[in-house]
Amino acid sequence: MTKSEDMTLARRTMHYYWQEVKRNWRYNLPLLLSVPIAIFLGGYASNWIISEVINKLTATPVESGQVWSEFGVFIMLYSVAVLLSEVFWRLIMFLGWKSEIISIGRLNQQCFESISRQTMHFHNNKFGGSLVNQVNRFSRAFERLMDTAIWQILPIISAFTFTFIILGPRFPQFTIGLAILSFGFMLVAWFSFKKTRDLSKKEANSHNKMVGQLADSITNVSTVKSYSGEDLERRLYEQRVRHWKDSTLAVMRAIVKRDLGFGLILTAISIMTIIFLAGGQAWFGVQIGTLVLAVTYMISLLGRLWDFNRVLRDVNQALADAHEMTEILDTPNRVKDVTDAKPLLTTPTHSGKVEFHNVSFKHADGGEHIFKHFDLSIPAGQRIGLVGHSGSGKTTLTKLLLRFSDVQSGQILIDGQNIAKVTQDSLRRAIAYVPQEPMLFHRTVAENISYGRSDATDTEIHEAAKQANAIEFIKKLPKKFKTLTGERGVKLSGGQKQRVAIARAILKDAPILVLDEATSALDTESEKLIQDALKNLMRGRTSIVIAHRLSTVAELDRIIVLDDGKIVEDGSHEELLARNGKYAQLWNRQAGLCGVIDTDEEAE
Repeated sequence: MTKSEDMTLARRTMHYYWQEVKRNWRYNLPLLLSVPIAIFLGGYASNWIISEVINKLTATPVESGQVWSEFGVFIMLYSVAVLLSEVFWRLIMFLGWKSEIISIGRLNQQCFESISRQTMHFHNNKFGGSLVNQVNRFSRAFERLMDTAIWQILPIISAFTFTFIILGPRFPQFTIGLAILSFGFMLVAWFSFKKTRDLSKKEANSHNKMVGQLADSITNVSTVKSYSGEDLERRLYEQRVRHWKDSTLAVMRAIVKRDLGFGLILTAISIMTIIFLAGGQAWFGVQIGTLVLAVTYMISLLGRLWDFNRVLRDVNQALADAHEMTEILDTPNRVKDVTDAKPLLTTPTHSGKVEFHNVSFKHADGGEHIFKHFDLSIPAGQRIGLVGHSGSGKTTLTKLLLRFSDVQSGQILIDGQNIAKVTQDSLRRAIAYVPQEPMLFHRTVAENISYGRSDATDTEIHEAAKQANAIEFIKKLPKKFKTLTGERGVKLSGGQKQRVAIARAILKDAPILVLDEATSALDTESEKLIQDALKNLMRGRTSIVIAHRLSTVAELDRIIVLDDGKIVEDGSHEELLARNGKYAQLWNRQAGLCGVIDTDEEAE
């Protein structure tokens, strides 16, 4: 990424954050006004009052009986200033916390919606753990920038403003010298900020990769153990950790060099101050109280200047932390609803006709077309099977129907409605999909089954499980339907997960059913029971079944044989066997092997 692109990305990050700041103006506007007031009352008005008391004491001795008459007003003003300062700081803490809590919640929601709306192609090229880390870093970066603005940037601006306004007319020589050295400090800080920005971005990137590697290894721990891959995963993780350490040390070295320059300038300011303190009265006739005030303000400014160093470092780190999530937020969704998208209309008596008209498609990352001028018509209620070797386009066809990807040309129609012009939500509600490798949530069995119908009753959930031949194993679970399935369903076997997924499709009761190797993980006895349930489920519904166990599709109304994205055969089981073509070869080969043919679908 070039420096220009990097700066553009930083501006985009600030754009998202600024939009959130504006949305929370009811808290942020009073916050913006309260910080300088609190700083003035607690750090500048109070010290100015003290300096005036010192000047009065050094000018004219005060008798014991004159203390309250001479200084009563100063004492009262000082007390009011420090008390109000405390009140304002407590208000600032409340407003800051409230604003950040609301904004972080909304930003997390925005990130979640952006990620969840991305295409399957996007998710197939990302680490799940890394995405979670990027969301967390994005919201934490906002929190860091808000804290930096409230507790560092606003105080720095206020400190310089009040110092020059109050001290300038009283001690202009000192104020000018302080301004020159302070400007030099900020100049050095700015150039060092630009230098460390790229290093911080590399550190954030290496940290994300380290977390992603950890998540990938833990998620696939069963594969790691079964293949004795602990040493390999350890070496891979060590490599990620080493890259992170190297990038972090590079940032640290740059910061140490920068801080050395800062320290020299701050030392020069301290030396200048002691010189002006010693000679201020003799050279310029400055009163003692004003000299004390100058020293007090200088000490405060030294702290603020050092805070400016930390401000740049925190802003730099925050923008580096947020840049990957900003890229995702800026990534246009390749599959999105058109502006005037309407819900898909279906009727109880006539729904589910599926048509592919002149469809051409290839993956977003290039390569050859999977489908080119493809045509297929499936009448409502017809049960069809899709068969063919690996790469023939079976699973891709169903993913296009679900709009996990959009076609480059042509149309896909459901009951005469172009699915590119209806809402994705209504489209997918009309389709019950059971993938080859179902993924379950780390929730209860009942929650996983009812995912497609959140309003389902316990009776309906139990009936769906019964039809999917899942009720027997569920009853043996420790908490039955309330048993947690574990992350990605790891507590269940492959066949059990598949039956839960089938139960979910049964409960959804959609007019179109898509089964992608839905019985592949089942043993022979369970498969027969499931196939009986699926026969009832498919009755009256448009059903698209992908299978490499050809016995699964043998009794369907129609079988489509795909090869290289083209329909090479179309007919019933008996008709295709009689033709002695591609399907007959697959059938005979499977029967000869007494197993299954190699028709694993291409990766999406």
